[in-house]
Amino acid sequence: MDITEKIYLLKNENKRFIVGTLVEASGSSPGKTGFKMIIQENGKTFGTVGGGNLEMLVIKDGLEMLRCAENGLKNYNLSKKTSIQKNEIDTGMICGGTAKIYFESITPKFEVYIFGGGHIAQALTKILNKQKYKIFIIDNRKEFVSEKIHPRADERIHANYDEFTQKFKPSQDSYIIIITHGHKHDYEILKNIYQRKLEIKYVGMIGSKNKVTANLKKLKSEIGDVDLKNLYSPIGLDIGGDIPSEIALSIAAEMQSIEFQKKSFHMK
Repeated sequence: MDITEKIYLLKNENKRFIVGTLVEASGSSPGKTGFKMIIQENGKTFGTVGGGNLEMLVIKDGLEMLRCAENGLKNYNLSKKTSIQKNEIDTGMICGGTAKIYFESITPKFEVYIFGGGHIAQALTKILNKQKYKIFIIDNRKEFVSEKIHPRADERIHANYDEFTQKFKPSQDSYIIIITHGHKHDYEILKNIYQRKLEIKYVGMIGSKNKVTANLKKLKSEIGDVDLKNLYSPIGLDIGGDIPSEIALSIAAEMQSIEFQKKSFHMK
């Protein structure tokens, strides 16, 4: 498998990785212009930019840039320290020359599963960035998964909530938003997620504090001790407002705070 095929495969698998390309080499650089290396977020690599300390530094720098989803050019000096320029990174190598590596972060879209296609969902899909999120709308009412009312959704799914949540396979970076009509099906969705021990970044469920407390007590009585650190309920940041567009804004803000690991005024 060549590196182009590997990039295509990782993209299809919705993996997060960064590609380092040797765009310019001078002197006795161990790599040649055009050499590429894939660095996955777990540290696994594919390909090479020349080996040695250069490659070790490229992996380290690549992982840091991937964490921030950055692209950019870095200059590496392969000569003695006395010849290091201000904008160059010292590799500790003595083979001579320089190597310029361009880093390109490949970050998959975050999956967002919205259970309930009503007014809050309609407002939320207008806010969420289509370049960042892949949006699934799920509702047991056919009229609420139409393209007409959810034109920005990537997938609109008419399904039984219980059956769907017993089988769906969200990625670890997924966001689950539970806002079913009249809260009638919120609990069954919540129970299936935690009973299956799905590893998910964020689970948000709407409801009053009393309703949420009752649901959590019921959940623990039915499935025992459960780790709820990824559950945000009542959903959203405490920024005020109670109409659909305002609630949607608080949910989107909470999702962003989770993504960037910021301390915020959660209502959970």
